[in-house]
Formats: sequence, structure tokens, C-alpha cells
Amino acid sequence: MVQENKGKKIGLLARINIAIVIAAAIALALCYFTTTDTVDSVLTEEIEPYTVAQLSDGSKEYFFFLKDYDYHYSGIAFYTSHQTVTAYNMGREIYSFNTTGGFWTSSPGSSYHFVEINEKMVQIAIIVKPTYEIVADQKLTFYIGSSYGMYDHLMTTSMPRFFVSLLIVFLSILLFVYYAVMHEKQNLNRELLFLGYFSFFCGIWSINETDVSSLLTSNKIVDSLIPYFCLMLVVPSMIMFFDSYLGIRNGIVRKIIIGYSVVQTVVLSVLHFTKIAEYRETLVFTQILLMVAAVYLIVGMIGQIIRRNFSRRLEICAAGLSLFVFALFVDIAQYYRALGDADEVGRYVFFIFVFMLAWDMIKEANEILEKGRRAKQLEVFALTDSMTGLYNRNAFERQTKVESEKGSSLDGLVVVVADANGLKHCNDTYGHEAGDEYITIVAELFNSVYGKYGNCYRTGGDEFCCIIPAGRHINMERLKKLFMAKVYTANLEGDHIFDIGVAVGDAKYDASLDRDFRTLLKRADTHMYENKRELKAAIS
Repeated sequence: MVQENKGKKIGLLARINIAIVIAAAIALALCYFTTTDTVDSVLTEEIEPYTVAQLSDGSKEYFFFLKDYDYHYSGIAFYTSHQTVTAYNMGREIYSFNTTGGFWTSSPGSSYHFVEINEKMVQIAIIVKPTYEIVADQKLTFYIGSSYGMYDHLMTTSMPRFFVSLLIVFLSILLFVYYAVMHEKQNLNRELLFLGYFSFFCGIWSINETDVSSLLTSNKIVDSLIPYFCLMLVVPSMIMFFDSYLGIRNGIVRKIIIGYSVVQTVVLSVLHFTKIAEYRETLVFTQILLMVAAVYLIVGMIGQIIRRNFSRRLEICAAGLSLFVFALFVDIAQYYRALGDADEVGRYVFFIFVFMLAWDMIKEANEILEKGRRAKQLEVFALTDSMTGLYNRNAFERQTKVESEKGSSLDGLVVVVADANGLKHCNDTYGHEAGDEYITIVAELFNSVYGKYGNCYRTGGDEFCCIIPAGRHINMERLKKLFMAKVYTANLEGDHIFDIGVAVGDAKYDASLDRDFRTLLKRADTHMYENKRELKAAIS
């Protein structure tokens, strides 16, 4: 009871701590958003180049006339993806972004650019050159204002998306840790592991797409490769998780999609590093495969519905996956419409969806564990003597069957039997409550001596047995004397009104004397009765 109350107190403290952490997070978020300076719309505005020139090498030169902008305007900001950038003032270079990845990629990556200006600069020329033909038609949007203010505005508006993406990665790591710690204890299958991989790749990709990541990441080459690797690796884990979670089990289609995904990853990587066609140029194939995987999952769910295989898992997936697939199509469309963070909807839907899936699987695993624990408790109750706490007759018969099946392979096995003397006299003289106390005391004494070496059983009303497995190096005569000494001490110091008497006998398996376990048990009984007669003779 004390342990149970302690557990309840710990549970209450845990819930209080979680509530405090959540409240603190909300308070800090409110503090951040209510005290963050917003960008003055007067000082930050979209600016259109007064002319755009298409150069012979495929680059575009944007000309800006800044005569109407005073010292309050300290920078021009814009975003490019896979394009080199050089800015000039009166023929003098004032900004450049043209370091490519060499072997790793021909692209300089994607980045926000902040071209520093001052009131003396009247004309600015910005030359943008696409790395790939596929990005040549990107429409750039330019802003002029305070460089710090524009940077701060981008960070502020993108922070919720970054935070949710970070939560997705954190959740995936928790799934990995939970699986590593609990998969044996709860007999978890690999569904949780697949979900961890799936959410990890999606989370990393989602973080990479945020403006916060773009502004904070200094290595644009690595930053440009991450999303492609994540998108290529996400398909196998996505298929394997949902196929197992929903019980689709369409082995042929699953193997085709996963096999094609692996082959495509290898082929696209070879094309990329040989500069034949880099990841950005072959991105459409990865996106098509993602859509094929999504269609496979939708068809699988529809199949489950048609077969009327309704379950809690199907309901969660039907709701979550439908929203996720919708968000996937919306975000892919947004990717081709505008530059920058295209994942406007998906990450929020995905986080909720993954959280629901993880919660459902962990809850299900805990339910199975609880059922197993209750079954174990029932088994313990079925095999335990309620009065003494020793194993009961059922457990003894089960163990007897196990030992009997060993036949003659019982070398080293020891059996100890004990019988409480005078129990009938105690019941008749002092009542059955005293008789129960008598049995309990004898059981405690017997278990305190022999229970250290084997399992102790109450085999009858006043009969006990201990089976000591082979390999225990014990002196049975010393244990017998120790047991008798404890009985003597209990009679001398105990506050019970009756005298305790116990006869004990033991036998070690001997192939020349014992045919099987039953014969060994009978020999121990014979020694116990010899001890009973010796005790009676000593009293008389």
C-alpha cells in the first residue's frame, strides 16, 4: 500500500512538472511575440527593378534606382535557389554569392541575400545566374528596408514552422529511444522503428525548408543536399511503416515500390555526382515516387474499408493520412509557385499525425503489457498459497511433472520435506486461528532456511517441500541443524500460546536408489518420518 501511494505521488508530481513546463513554454512564447519589434511597413517595402536585362550567358541583371530612399533604408533583401548572385554599385562589387560545391554539387545552394546599401548609393545592379536551366525562370521578389529589421521579420515569421519541424525530429528521436529501451520488455515490433525513421527524415527535410534554417546555416552546400537525401530515403520507411501498421501486406507492390526507390536513389546519385543531371534537375522523379507511395497507401486503406476491416488504426490513418496527402499536394504545388519555404501546411498536419500514430502504438503496447502483467498476476495467484505466500500444491504438481520428464537426468537435485507436528492438537485445543498461525510460522521458518537455495511449496495442510536444483553446493546437515535451531528459538522467544514441532527430511538424487523424481521424493519422505519418530522419542 505504501508503495502504491508512493507511485501515485510520483505520478502526480510528474503531471505537475509537465504542466509547469507547458505553462512556462506558453509564457515564453507569449513574451516573445508580444515584445518582438515588428518591421515598420513604411521602412520595409517591395521594390521593383526599373529594368531587367537578359545577358548572353543566361543570367539576368536587375537595375535599381535608389534616389528616393534615404539613410533609413540599409539593405536590399531577396531569396534565390540554385543561383549565383553578384551586386554592383557604379561598377564596384559590393556583394557576391557564387561559391559552388565542386564535387558535391554545381550549385551554390539556396539563400536569403542582404545587400548592404547607404544613402550615397544611387544605382545598384544585381546579376543573378541560374545553375540549372530548370530554375532559370524563377521569379525573384526584392525588398528594401532595414537589413536588421528584414532579417528579424523573417526569423519571427518562420520560427513557429521551425519549432514544429524541430518537434517532429525530437519526437522521432523519442521513438528511437523508446524502441531501444522497451522493445524487448513490451515485445514491440518494428512498426515504431519505421515510424521513427519516417518522421526523422520528414522532420529534417522540414527544418531545412524553413527560413530560420536558411538564415542560420552557414554551409549552403550541405544545406542544399539535405532535402534531396531526406526525400529519397523517406519512401522505404514510409511504405514499410504504413504497410505493417494498416496490415495492407501487399508484398509484391510493396517490394516493387521499395526496390524501385532504392534503384532510383542509386541512379539519381550517380547522375548527380557525374554531373549528368543533378538532384535538383531530377527532383520531379522523387516527387512522383512520393505521390505513388501516397496513392499506394490510400488504395490500401480503401481496400481495408471495402473488406470492412475497421479498426482504430484505420480510423487514425484515414483521418491523418488524408490530411497529410492533401498537404503534400498543396506544398508541392506551392514549391513550384514561389521560392522559399514551400511547406506551409504539411509540417503542422504531419506533426499531429505522427504524434497520433506514436501515441496509439505506445498506448497499444502498454495495453498489451498490462494484459500480460495481469495474466502473470493471475498465474501467480493460481500458483501461490494465500496463507503462507509459498508456492501451492498446483505449482508443486507442475514442477513435479517437469522434474519427472527429466527421467534419470536429475544428478545433484535435492528434495527437502517438512511436516508440522501436532497441528491437529493445536486446532482442537486453541482453535483454527491458532492453527493458521502455526502453519504460517512453520512456513516462514522453512522458507527462511531452505528458500535461499530453491523454491518452497506448501504441499498439504501441514506439509512443506523445497526442491533445490543441481549445482548448489550446500551442506544439508548444517541446514537441518539451522532449521531446528530456528524452531527452538521461535518456541523460546515467540509470543504464541502453542509449541511448534517440525519434522524434516531430505534426499539427494542417487541413480542407484532413485528411478525418477517420485522415488527421490518418497526417499525424502522416509527420512522425514524417521526424524518425526526421533523427535517423539526425545519428548517421551
